[in-house]
Amino acid sequence: MVSTKSDFEQRKDEIDEYFSFLEILNNENVSLKYSDINGIKNIQISQKLHKIFIANTFLLLYNIVESTVRNSIVEIYNKIQDDEVSYKYLSEKIKQIWLHKKRKAFIVKDEGDESIEKKLQNIIEEIINTEIIVLTEKDIYISGNIDAQEIRNLANKIGFEISRDGRHLEDIKVKRNRLAHGEQTFYEIGKDFTYNELNNYKQNTFEHLEDVIEKIEKFINEKKYQIAV
Repeated sequence: MVSTKSDFEQRKDEIDEYFSFLEILNNENVSLKYSDINGIKNIQISQKLHKIFIANTFLLLYNIVESTVRNSIVEIYNKIQDDEVSYKYLSEKIKQIWLHKKRKAFIVKDEGDESIEKKLQNIIEEIINTEIIVLTEKDIYISGNIDAQEIRNLANKIGFEISRDGRHLEDIKVKRNRLAHGEQTFYEIGKDFTYNELNNYKQNTFEHLEDVIEKIEKFINEKKYQIAV
């Protein structure tokens, strides 16, 4: 989990630095001083701009949630491949994930019986010949929909322990999607939040993700992705 933890800490640092700037903006009568060919100038930071900066926080927080969950699950899949685990020795839950991946290959219109039989034969041979199971980032279906409940769903699906709380993650997901899809402006989102409220969102998000990382690391270290041999 070294790579996942390193990426997580880097994104945390970026968010903390952004919050340091937001805290400055939280003061009244904040101005920006800069120089150009005409000398030193001051520009007052408007409340509207302040709220736009606040709304941008939802993009940063959602980014760290999705990247951390995705990276953690990729670590599980990479370990399965590194340990050269075949289908026979996979845990029942990981078997279901792999079979779901293979089933998708059959969902193609206008395929003849010969093509379907060939695909089925390939799957059977992979199992019989004890080929190493390969799962990749493409087999994680979470884009744009990660919140605490979805992380719990993934935990049940894969087999690692469930993390509690994460109460703000759903709101982060909803606000991020509304911004990403243009359903609301940044000001419309940001005007309803204060710096202190978002700081609570940040702390809750960090604590929840740290617990998720810990539980997935335990899952990997105890090799829960395969049956005991």
